[in-house]
Amino acid sequence: MACHQIDKWIKKFLKDIFCVVGPNSPYQLTDFVHVLLDAVEHTDFTNNTCVRVGGPTGETVFSRLKEADFKKIKTAFFSILQSIYRLFKRLLRNRQVALAFDITDEPFYGKIGGFWIHAEQPVRGCTGCFKFLTISAVNRDNKLILGSLPVPRGADIVELIMELLQSAKKLVHPEILLFDRGFDNLELLARLQEVNVRYQILWRKQAWATKILKKMKRGEVKEVTKMRKYSKDKSKYVVKIRYVFIKRYRRFANGKAYDWVFATNTRQKSQHFYVDKYRKRWGIETVFRVLDNIQIKTTTKNEVIRYFINMFCSLVYNLWKIGNVLEQKMSLKNFVICVVRISRGTILAHKPPD
Repeated sequence: MACHQIDKWIKKFLKDIFCVVGPNSPYQLTDFVHVLLDAVEHTDFTNNTCVRVGGPTGETVFSRLKEADFKKIKTAFFSILQSIYRLFKRLLRNRQVALAFDITDEPFYGKIGGFWIHAEQPVRGCTGCFKFLTISAVNRDNKLILGSLPVPRGADIVELIMELLQSAKKLVHPEILLFDRGFDNLELLARLQEVNVRYQILWRKQAWATKILKKMKRGEVKEVTKMRKYSKDKSKYVVKIRYVFIKRYRRFANGKAYDWVFATNTRQKSQHFYVDKYRKRWGIETVFRVLDNIQIKTTTKNEVIRYFINMFCSLVYNLWKIGNVLEQKMSLKNFVICVVRISRGTILAHKPPD
C-alpha cells in the first residue's frame, strides 16, 4: 500500500466533505491536505502551519466545512473504510474481532456553554471538554478505529452505541463487545440482548456486589443471575442479567490480584478467559494516546469542526496502522511526512529520516 494510494484516500475524504468553490480559487485540494497533515505532524494549530509551510489559513480550511454536518463526515470516513476493506480483512487475518467502546474527552479552554461542551475537566487548566464515543476493532496487537460520534450533553448513549455498532457490523463480524465500567447501563444490556450479540461489561462494585465478593474465596468464580428494573420514557422495563464474580484473581505470577465483576452473556471455562477477553480493550487507551500526539489543535466551539478534526486524525491513524502491518514499518510522524511529500509531488526513493 504505497503512500500514493494513501494520499488518494485522504483527498477523497476531504473531497466528500468540503464544499465546492469556483475555479478561480487560489488553492487546490492538495494545499488543504498539506496544511492539515503538517498540523497533525506538529500537533499544532492550522494557522501556525500556514505560517510555517504556506497555503490556506485555518479559517480558509474550515470554511470549506460550511455545508458539512455530522452525517456527511461520518459517511465520508466510512466510505474510506469500505475502500480499504480487503486490506482491513488481511490486517485482522479474516478473524472475528472484539469491538471495544470508549468515550474520549477533548479539553476545551474558554467559556463553556451550549449542548456540546461538557463541564468535566479532563486535564488541568481546561474549563470543559468535548466528548466523542468511539468504536474500535481489537485483535491481538491490531487496533483500528471503526467510527466515532460526538456526544452532546444529556445524550442517549445507548442509541449512539447502537448506531456505531450497526455501521461497524457492515465491515466486521464481532466476536464480542467490550465495555468498561462507565457503560454499566441496564438499558444497554437489554438492547444488546435484543440484537443478539455477545458482550462483556466491567460492572461497578455496588454494595450488593461487594457483599458477594466478601463471602467468596480467593480465586473463586461465582455466577449470579438477577432481574433488574430500569425506566425510560415514563415506562418500566425488566432485563435479566448474568453477573460473573472473580475474587482476588492474579492473571500472571508477578501481577496484582483484582476483584472482577462482569455483566456478560458468555460462558468461559476459567477465570483467565474472562480476564483475557476484557484485556483486549486495554490497548484502546494506547490508541487514544497516539491520537493525542497527532491531534490538530483548535479553540473553536464549532462542533462540526471539532468532529471533522477528530475523524481526520482517526483516518490518518488507521492508514498508518494498516501500512505498518502490510508493508514496511515507520513512525507515525515519518508516515505523515511521506504522505505530505507525495501530496506535494515530491517522491523520495529513500525512507524518510527519523
